[in-house]
Amino acid sequence: MSDKTIALFFTFLSLLPLSLYSQNKISGVVLDSETGVPIANVNVLLLPVHSGNTTNSDGYFELNFTKSGHYVLSVSRVGYTPIKRTIKLKVGTDYTQKFFLQKAIKKIEEVSIVGAGAEKRILNRVTVEPVSLKSATSVVSGKDMSRQGTVTLIDAMKYIPGALTETRGRKIKQFVSVRGQTYPYPTYSVDGIVQREFYETAFLLNTNTISEIKIDRSSSSLLKSLSPLTGVINVKTRQFNTPETDIYFKYGSLSTFETGIIHGASNEKINYTIGANIFGTNGPKERNGEERIGNFNGAFGWKINNRIKTSVKLFYVDGKRELTIPVYPSAEKLLTAKEHYKPLTTLLLASKTEFRSATKYSGELQINYLHKNPEYFIENTKTGDKNQYHELENEFTINQLNAWKMSETNVLRAGVLLNYWEAPDGKRYYHGNRADVYTWSGVLTNQQRLGKWLLDAGFRISQDYFNEWGGFAIEGSGGKFTKVKPITNEWQPPVWSALGGVTRTFEKMLSAHGNVSAGVISPRTGAITETGEQPENEKRTNLDLGLIKSFHNRVNITVSAFMVSRFNAIDYSGKTVELDNGDIVELYKNEDKRNYGIELDSHFSLTSWLQFFANATLMKGETKQKSEWEKDDELPLFIGNIGTMFTKSDFDFNAFLNYTGAYKNNRFVDKKYIQEYGKAPLGDFTNIDLTTGYKIGHSKNIRFYIEVKNLLNKKFQTVAGYPDYGTIVSGGVNLKL
Repeated sequence: MSDKTIALFFTFLSLLPLSLYSQNKISGVVLDSETGVPIANVNVLLLPVHSGNTTNSDGYFELNFTKSGHYVLSVSRVGYTPIKRTIKLKVGTDYTQKFFLQKAIKKIEEVSIVGAGAEKRILNRVTVEPVSLKSATSVVSGKDMSRQGTVTLIDAMKYIPGALTETRGRKIKQFVSVRGQTYPYPTYSVDGIVQREFYETAFLLNTNTISEIKIDRSSSSLLKSLSPLTGVINVKTRQFNTPETDIYFKYGSLSTFETGIIHGASNEKINYTIGANIFGTNGPKERNGEERIGNFNGAFGWKINNRIKTSVKLFYVDGKRELTIPVYPSAEKLLTAKEHYKPLTTLLLASKTEFRSATKYSGELQINYLHKNPEYFIENTKTGDKNQYHELENEFTINQLNAWKMSETNVLRAGVLLNYWEAPDGKRYYHGNRADVYTWSGVLTNQQRLGKWLLDAGFRISQDYFNEWGGFAIEGSGGKFTKVKPITNEWQPPVWSALGGVTRTFEKMLSAHGNVSAGVISPRTGAITETGEQPENEKRTNLDLGLIKSFHNRVNITVSAFMVSRFNAIDYSGKTVELDNGDIVELYKNEDKRNYGIELDSHFSLTSWLQFFANATLMKGETKQKSEWEKDDELPLFIGNIGTMFTKSDFDFNAFLNYTGAYKNNRFVDKKYIQEYGKAPLGDFTNIDLTTGYKIGHSKNIRFYIEVKNLLNKKFQTVAGYPDYGTIVSGGVNLKL
């Protein structure tokens, strides 16, 4: 063998590994999702081969692979939410990837930072509420909703501090209240966009379209609420950083089911989400509780340039909902009323355009349209009488908010809102009486930083103009109600609210928060008293004090105290009147009330696979009777929640416990029962929910799970005559593509 041949042979041997393990390349760039700026020192890992690298100063990375197949790219960096992307690779082909990382916002960081970050947060999100309210703010994440097995928006809030969900009331299915403020209930916003009549839609909105819910329990929000001092529930809709499709199905007791699909993606300029869902149940046997409700949602966002971005969101709900027939001690007319909505048509269209000028100014233009067109049917099973109502409703809102950085430590915000609402045929109890109302509102807030102190103040005023308002002229009721005339072409008294707050940070991740607010609350649409008149405006004062402490970001504890003073409080009277058509109208009253208490909210991350939470609200309600304050027995003294979330390898187990103390009231209760026994007892129950799941698949993208709701099978009541359905067992599967 010649020397040349030997040289060629060894050259071939040296190249053989390269031919057997061809170094195909994956390259890409990692950018900040908000600014588009490249991110350095990001860890990029190719699984399961564990080939890894970090990005350079331009956000660029390169990885090699040697075999064809399915892989997972894991992208992570401290301070950002990690991303995992499943990709299919083929030998002989190079691939390019682009990632957009979102900054990870932890609750303790958001509430305790008082430095320059506070001003930046406002300029980035004009509708963010004052830091002084953070000790009274609860957050429910998308992961929380998944662990709890929630279906609707109302379901997702049952474990926040002081939450009380009233289930199976008439007409409106569910309400959630906090700190005993059962009327008026909190208002809603969607991605910071103010909603007016959304409380009738909340129990229909599916949680698979939601990434986060933020609840301002203090009732002192100004920027995301048209109705002041009633608290705000802000719903953040789901957005995908990378192409993803979720498919899910669940089925259980009472033929309860849920199925749907949601898909989304984004790049540096555009993001979109689209989904469809249907859920339903047959309800309790022979009690008219069948539901079949479909949801369709879509969202589109466009970053026009570094200073302007816009988005539009669509929610469409339709289907059928039967109103469950109550049991004794409900009034006889309710026991013999068979009611349903079909169709249950609701359309919400919301758009938002955000703009920023350098670092000194930012603004937000919101446009919101709500359309409802349900058909309501009622049959008296005793007499056979039937009635049908068309409840058309339209609402249009335009809201302009602005923020100016007046100095390095001061930010001023101002905004104006215009709302038009009409129900041409009236609604529910006052059907046949037109509602045509304009509302204007203005808000002004200021935030000033003084070292480790942060001061904030604000004022909102709103006023209604009635083109025509017949909400208090109920046709067919007989007696005093028929004599009430509609209001036409008349301004209503202005409604206002003001707040002041202070936040102070200390060493070792400790912050203190205080807030005081006062204002006037107008009665809800259609509220009437025994005399057929609108209740007087309520004057309310709120006080909140709280401490937030973090221990190495593993344990977060919030302790807060609150007081709510209500002069001429608008509340249920416990009395009803029967209309000629058989409907039962509940009446309101004005009286002085107050409630105060303390709250504890704690979260523990003991390990990466075991977390706990526990919260408790201890409160006392009082009502003024003949110049003396007496205990208000219509509020529970104690509400407590405990939860544990365990995730190890591919298995997860979650357990949640709620205890709601005893309370009572006369709502919907038979008059003979009241005469003999007094108010109907409610609350005083313990509820336990469990979920467990297991993941399979190449990238663990399939999860099978089992849920048990109301494990103890307690038929507890939060509204008299409407017991819980008892234990519901269901199973399902989630698939992520």
